[in-house]
Amino acid sequence: MDKKKKYGIYGGSFDPIHIGHVALADSAVRECGLDKLIFMPAYISPFKQDRHVTDGRDRCRMIETVLKTNSAFCLSRYELNKEGPSYTIETLRHWNKLLDGELYFILGFDSAVQVDKWFEGEEILRNYHLVTGRRPDTDYAEGLKKIESFREKYGTVITVLNMLPVDASSTEIRELIKKGKPLKGLVPPEVEEYIIEHQLYR
Repeated sequence: MDKKKKYGIYGGSFDPIHIGHVALADSAVRECGLDKLIFMPAYISPFKQDRHVTDGRDRCRMIETVLKTNSAFCLSRYELNKEGPSYTIETLRHWNKLLDGELYFILGFDSAVQVDKWFEGEEILRNYHLVTGRRPDTDYAEGLKKIESFREKYGTVITVLNMLPVDASSTEIRELIKKGKPLKGLVPPEVEEYIIEHQLYR
């Protein structure tokens, strides 16, 4: 009997993609044994409708520069092509029907502890395998308590990856660029080259 393939969906603005995103993706592939990890840039997050988001083509091109670093990595423009606010539950339902295999949803630790507040968040917590990793700017002990409460209340299957926290944020990176300061290795070199070449975040 053929073993079911494992697919990871990693959504977010990726504005820009940074070393924290890549580290979380690498760890998810390795620890969960994913066959494919699909980066899914949002057209616009429901939580960021009041903020300017960089054009999807630029965000995709920056993601494309890191795909070669892991053979499991790939990119989908599904949410960008759909346009409108990107509701996670709609994306997960779409891919669950489309893919013949196990579906994993990868998200940052700060997002993972707030899924119950998302649109149809209860369905996400009940029906999908979540994967997250520690972030330096979150209260880890409190977060683990919240995750445990999801397991008890909704039967949530959630994997907390065994990875060191990576101190990088897209907001911080955009601010550094605006101020003309160096990025100190916060993004992969090819992403930094793309940002400079196309004068993004100025």
